[in-house]
Amino acid sequence: MRLALVLAAALLATPVAAFTPDRAALMVDAVRANGCRMAGSEAAAALSPLGLDPIEVQSFVDVLFLGDLITLSEDMEVLSLAPALCEAEGDAALALIVEAFEGQEAALEAWSPEFEPQNAALLVGAVRGNGCALSDEEAGAILPPLGFTPATARDIVAVLVDTDNASISEDSTVLRLSDALCAADPATDGAAMEAAIAAWQAVNQTPEESQ
Repeated sequence: MRLALVLAAALLATPVAAFTPDRAALMVDAVRANGCRMAGSEAAAALSPLGLDPIEVQSFVDVLFLGDLITLSEDMEVLSLAPALCEAEGDAALALIVEAFEGQEAALEAWSPEFEPQNAALLVGAVRGNGCALSDEEAGAILPPLGFTPATARDIVAVLVDTDNASISEDSTVLRLSDALCAADPATDGAAMEAAIAAWQAVNQTPEESQ
């Protein structure tokens, strides 16, 4: 599981408008030229010359994945274009991408984390047991066997980051627990995560949701 994908939800606070369909199309064209699939190890060499930074790429992957325009291998290391996007080109491909962006904008407006505090505590414990940090490669080995799906892990990471319980490296490939959470007694993780969820909701809930 590539942590870049897992961390994509942490970017939900960034307006999708900052990442345009036209620029997403650059990434899609590069993947199509690579046989409609691209491994994580190939991404930097293929996408950096196009001026696409890691933050943009993460956003595009998240939007296209949720729009069913890409699929990911079981270990999340290989991205493949859906047949419709692989076969489409030019305006036809751009239309599919625009539709995915529009659908994601609606999803972002309604997004809220959906996970149990104990699941968050399990992820925190896994990261703490790995030296309080988790890289791309390590995430692939550690998180799937614990039963984490990309959606659940993204939600948990988003709340951890938004509540200052964790941070993400500048290249968005390493998740690191805060010093306080790293040093905390594992027995208190469940309560700490319950408090983090409550803190996130207090800041992000709309007046309608809080009634």
